[in-house]
Amino acid sequence: MNHIHLPHRQRGFALIVLLTLVLLTLGSTMLHWIEPASLALQRQQQTSASLARAKAALIGYAISYGDTHPGKVHGYLPCPDLAGRNPEGSAETNCGSKNISVIGRLPWKTLDLPPLRDGSGSCLWYAVSGTYKYNPKTDLLNPDTPGQLQVFSADGHSALHPQDDPVVAVILAPGPVQPGQPRTPDNAICSDNNTADAYLDNDPASGINNAAAVVEKFQQGSVTGILNDQIVLIRRSEIWNALQRRTDFYATLQTLTQQIALCLADYARHNSDPANLGLPWPAPVTIADTGDSTDYNDGSGLLSGRVPYIVNSSNTLTGNRMSGDILMTDNGLNCPRYSTSFVTLPEKIYPWWDNWQDHLFYALAKEFQPQSGPTAACGNCLSVNGQGPYAAVVLFAGNALGNQLRGNNTGAERSQISNYLEQRNAANHPNSGGNADYQTAVSSADFNDILYCIGTDLQVAACP
Repeated sequence: MNHIHLPHRQRGFALIVLLTLVLLTLGSTMLHWIEPASLALQRQQQTSASLARAKAALIGYAISYGDTHPGKVHGYLPCPDLAGRNPEGSAETNCGSKNISVIGRLPWKTLDLPPLRDGSGSCLWYAVSGTYKYNPKTDLLNPDTPGQLQVFSADGHSALHPQDDPVVAVILAPGPVQPGQPRTPDNAICSDNNTADAYLDNDPASGINNAAAVVEKFQQGSVTGILNDQIVLIRRSEIWNALQRRTDFYATLQTLTQQIALCLADYARHNSDPANLGLPWPAPVTIADTGDSTDYNDGSGLLSGRVPYIVNSSNTLTGNRMSGDILMTDNGLNCPRYSTSFVTLPEKIYPWWDNWQDHLFYALAKEFQPQSGPTAACGNCLSVNGQGPYAAVVLFAGNALGNQLRGNNTGAERSQISNYLEQRNAANHPNSGGNADYQTAVSSADFNDILYCIGTDLQVAACP
């Protein structure tokens, strides 16, 4: 048999062709693996970026709410977009019942955003705690207002936030369509289908349905799991920490305390006897509903407690000429610094009083409690850091410090003055002798009370 001998040049060319074919085959196989992985990474990056952008916009909305809505305090979050055509991307002006959480599409237009989408092309969804939505509003909105939402890990068992820092909102990226989720294309920017369960997942193992905001439980998904919803949460501390970075926020709370002290001093000027400078009794520390002003009734004989709203017991002795039995009401006759026609502090204290009244406390000297005749000279008046005498002291409790517990909104926590005030300011309650020495100090990790003093001549100033 004759063998064909290829020249060296031909054998070299054949080897090159074979090697090229092998490399092309390997390259094709590697691209088959690399391209999906790269695409999945790009999609996840888009999802993460959209969720982060939405979170930043919602926090920004909350901390500037009082600026964009005159007559309101900061901290409120918008309702979701429930209708989809209002125009699309706009928050509802009213979403459900008071203190009831609600879910819908992210109101991107209201937040001055483009229609944010996740890596699958789906628009984002959004749930807001009933205690933080802007309408209908909860009774008290301040750093102690609890969030109502819970977010769990992909297994449905582990909470993704500490118990003492509840969730006030969640933003959800629906991910690719799952079986049983009808997402029919339409002419809307996002979709005419505003049914949450067409986008958000339900885990039968944990019993958590991300589409049911009323249940107030949400479960983080994985890209490939039975739940593929990706979630970013907004915790209570993230709203209030951002607010406290505003340079004007602490000043506003100082001014609120000052204006409350001025209101109390005005009361004494309306007693039937001009020589009677008696101030109203405080309200008890234990209040049935700290969000209801009408529960802040003055307590006969009390010399320390909360700032009163109802003062009929005091009026009985002083014959006060203010209208009716209410101290801080918008009728033009009572506290002149309280008005629902809010302009700006320091001229008006509404709505700061309504939302922060549970943070305000009041101590009264024995000689300046309600009486029927002229006020006696000071014998047991109050002092602050050893200086005085003072007829009364108004105290504002800052954020909870250390072991202070009041963020769960329970009566037991809110009935303990030590959960609000620090050091001598808490220890002096109930000021039974009427001559307690209160204190001021530089704000620190263990002291943040704000104090304003009412002098024996009814002049008001920051306590020394």
